[in-house]
Amino acid sequence: MDIDKIINLEYGGLSKNDLLIRLNSSGILLNDFAITILSNDLFKVSNQKKQISLFVTSIKEMGFSEGATIEEIKKNMKNYELSECPLEIAPYLRLYLNNQEEIKEERVNQSPAGSLTIFSNPLLKDDDFPKGFYLRKIDGKLWLRGYRCSLDYIWNPDDKLVFQLNN
Repeated sequence: MDIDKIINLEYGGLSKNDLLIRLNSSGILLNDFAITILSNDLFKVSNQKKQISLFVTSIKEMGFSEGATIEEIKKNMKNYELSECPLEIAPYLRLYLNNQEEIKEERVNQSPAGSLTIFSNPLLKDDDFPKGFYLRKIDGKLWLRGYRCSLDYIWNPDDKLVFQLNN
């Protein structure tokens, strides 16, 4: 993946509508789950610009050679001084990472190969509502996609997650 382990990102300062316009004008595609999250009243955006340090790592690099559930990841992330990302950073990270590698390996009922999942708290504790976002490149197009999974879903050891780096 053509990215650094640590990403310093500026986010905020745009209304929801302006953020959607920016995504659209940049050619970023959204799936239905992403639209569901972005259009929900619980999805908040910051009026002020903010800085955040993000850390990209795989499940395996966190010590889970056989994969891990969300709860196992949450327990372990504190050992690495990591925490959940604000959900709002996903569209900004998608705009920032415009050189994401495209991997065509297909997986069924798993996180797509080559994707970057933003590790964040879901808006709703409902398995039918999307949990969060991931970034992917498909057929040369950049996507901000929402996803659903249950709490007992086991993430693949090679799955890449994005965390907030606690300074």
